Order: sequence, then C-alpha cells, then structure tokens
Amino acid sequence: MDAVIVDTNVIVIANDTDNKRKDCRDHCQERIQQIIDQHEKVVIDDKWRILGEYQNNTHPNTRKGIGDLFVKRLLQNLGNPAVCTMVLITPSAGNGTDFEEFPADNALINFDSDDKKFIAVALAHKRDTGQTPPILLAIDRGWLQFMNELANHGVSVDLICKKDMQRPRQGRKGR
Repeated sequence: MDAVIVDTNVIVIANDTDNKRKDCRDHCQERIQQIIDQHEKVVIDDKWRILGEYQNNTHPNTRKGIGDLFVKRLLQNLGNPAVCTMVLITPSAGNGTDFEEFPADNALINFDSDDKKFIAVALAHKRDTGQTPPILLAIDRGWLQFMNELANHGVSVDLICKKDMQRPRQGRKGR
C-alpha cells in the first residue's frame, strides 16, 4: 500500500465552490477520492501539526465537501494503520516550525517555515520505513524554487495543479 502526505491546500481547494479554479478543484477532488478508494495511507505527524492545520481549514463535522470528508475519515481512523500513519518529528530551535528531520541545507534556508512540517514528515517516514511518500501539492508556488533541492534530499512533490502553477500570476488591483 502506498503512502502520501497531503498539503493542506489540496484539501482546501477540493472544498472550493468557486469556479475560478474549477480544473484545479476537480483534480484535487479526484486525487482525494483516489486516496480513499485505493486505500493509500496518509502520513501525518504525531503531535497533530498537520491534522490541526487540516482542522483549521475545514469543517469535518458540518460540511460535506470531499476535503471535509477526507479530514473526518482521518480523525475517525487515527489508530488504523491502513488509513493513517503517524510519525514522530523532532522540533528544534524552540519555534515549532523547525525540525531536526528537515535538511540542514543552505539552499532550503528560505523555505516557508509553515510548510517544513511536511518535509520533516516525509523524511521521518523514510527514516522509519525506508520509503519516502510523495507530498501532494495543489497551488503553492513558493515550493517551486525548492523542487530540485528537495529532490536531492529524496523528497518528491506531486503537483496536482501543474497548469495552474505554471500560469503567470494575475496582477492585483490597487498595486
């Protein structure tokens, strides 16, 4: 059985009802459904950093979007190793966003601190099982400049909305 790590933006976009990102939303919904149907394990950290972020961005008990249902399924199956695997990641520097498992690499020094937990979980899973699960990502362009360096550390990122990530950014009003 394969394991995956799901970035929160995949879940949020899967729940999106706005048609601005319809293609991306459809891809995220399909990928989440694939995880559920094919029984891929979802890897999270043992201190609920990832799961807490999921909960802060969904409504698993009241809404019925596929992202909400995905989070509810995880919450109901935390003890089921066929659905969810928890790994221990070790905080460093006392700030809650740096982890010993995150590569000590100057090329990654500007990687978004809020997303370091996903990398740490991937590498902790590798430490524990010998396998590095891919990180599923929807539209966070901040990752793009680090893709090669992450790959050098054995971390793969599956860009679900690749076309959206490659489009030029739209100008913002008032700037």
